[in-house]
Amino acid sequence: MGKNILICPLNWGLGHATRCVPIIKSLASQGHKVIIAADEGPLAFLQKEFPDMDFIKLPGFSPKYSRSNSQVFKLMTAFPGALRDFRKDHKAVEQIVKSHGIDMVISDNRFGCWSRQVPSVFITHQLHIQVPKFWRFTMPLVNWFNNSYLRKYDEIWVPDQADEPSLSGKLSHPAIRKFKTKYIGLLSRFEPCNQDETEKDNKYLVILSGPEPQRTMFEDIVLKQAAQIKDNVLILRAKPDTYDLPGDISDNVSMFNHVDDEMFVQLVDSAENIICRGGYSSLMDLIRLGRNAYLVPTPGQTEQEYLARHLSEAGCFNWCKQSDFQLDKVKIPKINIRERFNDNDVLDLHL
Repeated sequence: MGKNILICPLNWGLGHATRCVPIIKSLASQGHKVIIAADEGPLAFLQKEFPDMDFIKLPGFSPKYSRSNSQVFKLMTAFPGALRDFRKDHKAVEQIVKSHGIDMVISDNRFGCWSRQVPSVFITHQLHIQVPKFWRFTMPLVNWFNNSYLRKYDEIWVPDQADEPSLSGKLSHPAIRKFKTKYIGLLSRFEPCNQDETEKDNKYLVILSGPEPQRTMFEDIVLKQAAQIKDNVLILRAKPDTYDLPGDISDNVSMFNHVDDEMFVQLVDSAENIICRGGYSSLMDLIRLGRNAYLVPTPGQTEQEYLARHLSEAGCFNWCKQSDFQLDKVKIPKINIRERFNDNDVLDLHL
């Protein structure tokens, strides 16, 4: 008999929502009823992906990033508000469980979306959170806090391989013994395609993502540099709930607030060089599609900075800091990225 399953993705950018797509499809194919609780961009994105499903607007913690290269003080000042939002999430989820007859809760990185009434699953690729070098002494405290929330869940799902080569590296390896951890493989909503047969009509594809104001700051950098070259530049803004586009863009630039999956694959296919933040979900999508990219981590976001270094050292991706970015200097490694990570597009989640 099918279960009623509540899915709650974090609303920091679109990555947590996009990687929930294959999970939602897998659960629905097994006869379960999926109810999605989300807000802002993730809500708009998932409503377009699954127009026939039930949705609940669930406001959550949304961090405001600093314009500087360090986010430590900004996040520290937001910490009390985050704790309040985690408690609100938990209270709201408990009410939803009662009112909708929920049998299981699956939270993608929303710390407060767990229930005492039914089994709860937490999706994360950060079992071991990294911190900036200057703040390394705080790592035990940061991970103690992380674990204090992980222990509220019955099971932890990690979107990565259990063995090497792993995409997340030491972010999610080794597993924490006291938690029931399942490595579920790389998650992507896309099907693999043959990139070699596609003509590259566009020199650059820039995939923007992440919290403000850094998303817009990087967009401004790209637009300014694109105006100084003649090559075609495509920009995906990751703003599915927005309809207006910036004015006065160069003739060689094409911008999209959001595109459907089919067009996204076409744009990825048509680009000679792909530039993106290097968020974990973006990396999983690129690997599924067999494309390498040049990574420009969000300044001060230690997870993305670690992934960029880790994958650069492995020879899989190149990267630079946002302050050093030069569009016309981008170089992409020439390796088969999908084979490198043994990506399997079959997701097996039998509950």
